[in-house]
Amino acid sequence: MRGLFVLLGMSLALTLVAPTLVVAQDATPTVEPAPVEAAPSLARTDQRYFLPFMRDGLNPGLSVTGNERGVCGFTSSAALARPDAWDCIGDTNQIHDPCFENPFAERDDPGELACITSPFTTEVVLFTLSDSLVREKEAADVAGNGSNTAMDLTDPWVLPWALELSNGERCTLLPGTVDVIAGLPVHYGCSNGGLILGEPERGRPVWTVSYLADKDVATTLVDVAVAWS
Repeated sequence: MRGLFVLLGMSLALTLVAPTLVVAQDATPTVEPAPVEAAPSLARTDQRYFLPFMRDGLNPGLSVTGNERGVCGFTSSAALARPDAWDCIGDTNQIHDPCFENPFAERDDPGELACITSPFTTEVVLFTLSDSLVREKEAADVAGNGSNTAMDLTDPWVLPWALELSNGERCTLLPGTVDVIAGLPVHYGCSNGGLILGEPERGRPVWTVSYLADKDVATTLVDVAVAWS
């Protein structure tokens, strides 16, 4: 009989506690996910110039990863719009393009140049000249016969060195022979494997490009957030 009373008491206790647990669960507030904010629309494409040197030397935000010595005998094929950018070759036959002059140095003695692969990195190679610069860009303007220079190959337009797109892609000019897709030259390769067909459309404040994502079968029109020269 005593055991029966114990079982009845336990059953009554569970009956009283169970509704309390249900009420507690029902009272738990539901957390709504935060709304996804749309990316702000661009007012214009930001045109920037890469400046590796300051008046007192190399910009402290850059880190030197090596030193080379050699000649800079050709205009840059990467930074077409920059008259201070060069294609240089070191004593070990390593090609560096572009390499930028120090605008605060003497014109006839520019000292070291800063060579960097793209404006998206902070690592530079300091390049010391073993021979004077051959300023073909200016000589061609004076003589009017510079048909072999990189600038003349792109007249009357000059391609930016690199582009940052509104979809997050970072694209730089491709070296060497230009491929053609759908009748359009492919000047830029992008960080995630995408390509840009043709040149940027610059008729409006916000530039646009025909962007072909990796493995896609069609291009999309994408805004250019930043254009680097």
